[in-house]
Amino acid sequence: MGDQIRVLIADDHRLFHEMLHLTLRQEEGIEIVGEAPNGSNTIDTIIDLKPDVILIDIAMPEKDSIEILPAIREKSPKTKAIMLTAAKDETTIFKVLKAGAKGCLSKDASICALIKAIQAVHKGELWIERKLIARFFDRDATSDPKGEGQARRPKDALTPREKEVLSLLATGCANKEIAKTLFISEMTVKSHLNSIFRKLKVTGRLQAIIYAINRGPG
Repeated sequence: MGDQIRVLIADDHRLFHEMLHLTLRQEEGIEIVGEAPNGSNTIDTIIDLKPDVILIDIAMPEKDSIEILPAIREKSPKTKAIMLTAAKDETTIFKVLKAGAKGCLSKDASICALIKAIQAVHKGELWIERKLIARFFDRDATSDPKGEGQARRPKDALTPREKEVLSLLATGCANKEIAKTLFISEMTVKSHLNSIFRKLKVTGRLQAIIYAINRGPG
């Protein structure tokens, strides 16, 4: 039992959280340790249970979910938060990450994606659902194509391949997984990442993803 990922579900939609509970309790390596029906109760439950991962609905009653995230970091620093959201815009994703979440998943994601997200953030990785980050890149590619009225941004200098690498990075993929998906070598992946970090003037993976999401709109 020592290697179980202890998960807390914070969601006020009874049917949804019961479905999550029933599904995840079947998964080897995951233990559901509790549930919280509202924002205020979530913080108290976090203090009592100290879960490894919390799945938290962005639209919780009584207390704003994004405002809860700093309190989670303060009261239980080892607890990693995954925000479940119906919103699919990059502004919401950035707010969630900036507040301290380690994952962002749409509420219509597959259970397989949810399990991968739980495993990834538990290992200390960042997880953003691939279709969310892909929408961000699509919007960026089609907005103001001539660059009129604005200075060239560092992210505009990324090649199509570098954007693919960054998109996969956002899902929590390791270098080996990126290489396999794009049919390139791990050495090439490292070369692309170094180029991305240099162009965005950041020092690591998480900073690169947050920078891209933050600078995308407008």
